[in-house]
Amino acid sequence: MKSNSYTLANFRSLPVTSKDELAKVLFDDTDVLSRPEDIRVRRTNLDKAISLGRSEKYKTSIVLKSGENLYRIETNVLSIQKDSILTNDGLTIPLFCIYSVDFLPA
Repeated sequence: MKSNSYTLANFRSLPVTSKDELAKVLFDDTDVLSRPEDIRVRRTNLDKAISLGRSEKYKTSIVLKSGENLYRIETNVLSIQKDSILTNDGLTIPLFCIYSVDFLPA
């Protein structure tokens, strides 16, 4: 998928990427967000994702970017480490590749 074919308004229409497919993706070493306020919002939304995920009423939709491709997963965030997050699917995802965090009713 080309990243320029999606906007923030329609990220929910991205197909969900499987855990196995995502495990094969090689992420770039640079942050996909460049503005400090976007990086702060990402961190705040990930903190919120942990709280909402524990309530079992919400899942988190996370859009990841690698090169020109976007990937979307629906999961619960268990914890945030210094440079990554851990999901209930057993995935460890680098923070710098997380493009968007959204919340969905479970």
